[in-house]
Amino acid sequence: PRTVPTAAQVMRSAVFVLPPTMQVLDAVDALIQRGISGAPVVEDGRLVGVFSERDALTAVSCALYEDDPPGTVEQHMRRDFAVVAQGADLYEVAEVFRDNPVRRVPVVDHQRRLLGILSRADVLKALRQRYRHRPKSNYERLQEHLALRHGD
Repeated sequence: PRTVPTAAQVMRSAVFVLPPTMQVLDAVDALIQRGISGAPVVEDGRLVGVFSERDALTAVSCALYEDDPPGTVEQHMRRDFAVVAQGADLYEVAEVFRDNPVRRVPVVDHQRRLLGILSRADVLKALRQRYRHRPKSNYERLQEHLALRHGD
């Protein structure tokens, strides 16, 4: 039987998070400082939202236009977003990335506590590694055999 790594085996568990009460401009500074495009929003250990550069752009541009302060992360974060369970295999995670225009997906337990995060690159790297170490197909073995017979 072929075993496929799970989200928990590949995820990064050290995750930068934002509190919902943080001011948008402080969150923008934190994202820029770290060179990241977004972060999970966590309150009392639970994942309650995601705040991205896109959310920040909307908040700051509207605030400038209206001449108002941009407010808090909670006022502008997305509440509807993809997550994966820690036991999801990498094929399931790849499907989430394929079906959602996101760069990272939070890994949560059944109580929606944030356990880690997976990027598209993390999943692609793990799948690539798995592909590299798989048994060769009949076609690949045939190609090698023919190359050896013909001295290639």
